[in-house]
Amino acid sequence: MFTGIGPLRSRGILRSIFAVLFALCVSPAAIADTATRPSNWASAVTGVEGLGNLFQVAPELYRSRQPSAAALKNILAQHPIKDGEQPIRTVIALRVSDGGDGDVFGKSDAVRYEWLKFSPFHPVDADVIKFLRIVTDKASQPVLVHCAQGADRTGMMVAIYRIVVQGWSKEDALREMTQGGYGFHSIWHDLVAYIEHLDVDALKAKLAQEAASSEPHVAAVAQGTTASMR
Repeated sequence: MFTGIGPLRSRGILRSIFAVLFALCVSPAAIADTATRPSNWASAVTGVEGLGNLFQVAPELYRSRQPSAAALKNILAQHPIKDGEQPIRTVIALRVSDGGDGDVFGKSDAVRYEWLKFSPFHPVDADVIKFLRIVTDKASQPVLVHCAQGADRTGMMVAIYRIVVQGWSKEDALREMTQGGYGFHSIWHDLVAYIEHLDVDALKAKLAQEAASSEPHVAAVAQGTTASMR
């Protein structure tokens, strides 16, 4: 474990209901203010049908709210989000329930689909590790990550990407996460707390360990394939 905190304390029923209703009723688009955003924050991408709250975090990573069925089909058909750039190779959904992505992608060879059942009440290390391994895999890039509104769970994962992969400070990553015009809802303070208590060095060590442990397996598979062709 690398969070440095134990299981997050349980919530009261009334608070849980309020949080869910608040998140569903407040639209990120309605409270987004991108006029004064620093240039190194994610850049807004507009005019893409069915992809709301869409931003490019890096050449290899985009973030959005739940894509429409039409947008998912366009991704499956390998239509690039931006002219002249590579089409999306991987879609990561951070939702407790599948928003319909699986019905569109199925077992497609064109687009990798990963569903991380991520609750905003209780982020877990395993989801973070899996997310980072996917977005840093060149064969999986570019990646589109989304949750229901593209504001909270997506924001946490992107903030961790900023810290671990791009070397941002926690303070800078949290500032973009909460003030970047994505519509972050302050009720989800467990997402902020997870980052504040994140042991970055331990996380990097875990990522390196998992990458190293996978290499012998990959080599063995490749060797076995070569031998079978002789």
